[in-house]
Amino acid sequence: MTNGFQEFFSEVEPIVLREPLAETLGAFSAGTATPAGRPASASPDAAHVAGGLFSYSFVDLVKMAGHACPTMAGSWLACQAGLRALYPGETPVRGQVAVTVYGDPDEGTFGVMGQAFTFLTGAAPVTGFKGLGPLFKRKDLLSYSREKPDPQAMCFELRRTDTGAAVLVKFSPRQIPFPAEKGRRMGELMEKVVWEAAQPGESAEFRELWMEKVRMMLVEKKQIADWLAVEERRA
Repeated sequence: MTNGFQEFFSEVEPIVLREPLAETLGAFSAGTATPAGRPASASPDAAHVAGGLFSYSFVDLVKMAGHACPTMAGSWLACQAGLRALYPGETPVRGQVAVTVYGDPDEGTFGVMGQAFTFLTGAAPVTGFKGLGPLFKRKDLLSYSREKPDPQAMCFELRRTDTGAAVLVKFSPRQIPFPAEKGRRMGELMEKVVWEAAQPGESAEFRELWMEKVRMMLVEKKQIADWLAVEERRA
């Protein structure tokens, strides 16, 4: 069910996390949590909140951002890849991942990508939840750094607060193999759309090209190893 959104959004694998704060405060219905605060298992196709788990769909991220674009697609894939590497064979725990964005919040798209990481992982900047006593703090788990671990890529570190294990995710938008002629045409059409000079057919063409790139990233993942990589970081 895409509820009017692009059909291919439903083909994007969800991101599933435990959310112990929601469980502690009773957001889940009785019987969905297992003893000792461990949630019952749930399918990746489960409802948005089920069995002590949050299952985020790409549509959820679109609703948060207000749009779908290559940047949001890159944020989704970077977060998903980082969490998988941090929690091999486990369900990631929301609120127990610190995120460092290697760029200023007003530099390019680093700020909006940081918002996506906050939404998905719970890691928040200074405005975040301060916690319940010593537990569930989200404040200051998201930070920005001017350091450039790799000048050729957008870099994000994800670090577990329980074990200290960390990974560096490298996203290289310029390496995405979208045909150059389509990229140029998309740029031309975007300018017309922004300045309200596009004809109806041109607006439709722009949307088709825009979504073609998003689909290529999220569903086809064409040559993804060339533009998305994850490296283990030393504690």
